[in-house]
Amino acid sequence: MLGLSVPAVAIAEPSQQAGATTPAEFEPLPPEPQSMFVSANPPAPVARDSFGVEIIPPTQSATIAGGGRLEVWPSDAPVNDRYGWRDGGEFHNGIDIMGAYGSPIVAASAGVVTAVVQDDSGWGQYVKIDHGDGVSTLYAHMISGSPTVVEGQTVSAGEVIGSTGDTGYVTFYHLHFEVYVDGSRVDPQAWLP
Repeated sequence: MLGLSVPAVAIAEPSQQAGATTPAEFEPLPPEPQSMFVSANPPAPVARDSFGVEIIPPTQSATIAGGGRLEVWPSDAPVNDRYGWRDGGEFHNGIDIMGAYGSPIVAASAGVVTAVVQDDSGWGQYVKIDHGDGVSTLYAHMISGSPTVVEGQTVSAGEVIGSTGDTGYVTFYHLHFEVYVDGSRVDPQAWLP
């Protein structure tokens, strides 16, 4: 008598099962011999390109007050988002400094103010400063109307130029800070003391 937990096929003879085969039908085939041909003549030489290594001494691309770097941090607060690729594939062109709302933003080095702009998208209220020799800085997301400078004004390192805010494309108040060398954005932290 069969129990309900054992399938009938488990006790059936192989000849009684549908599509039954015997182990002899699945014997492995005998291996085929391998062969290899080796020439008695050596291979022809292959012409290759040559290369050389030359060490080129670094050249100074810009000189500004502070010995080639900016003199002071633009805000006395921690960085919470760095320059470079973010998760999700977006490239961040500056650093975000998380100062308290209304905290002072200062010029990172001496220079001339080239822009004081209220942009309703992107950077919001921002200031740009030219430090000479192709180096400039951008200070964005300031409180609307907070810039204490005007275009053409000369500023010194550490001079207050505005206040940390949340204008433009932001989710929280902060200073977005960028450094440009010859018109190209570079990592600001490499330029800060």
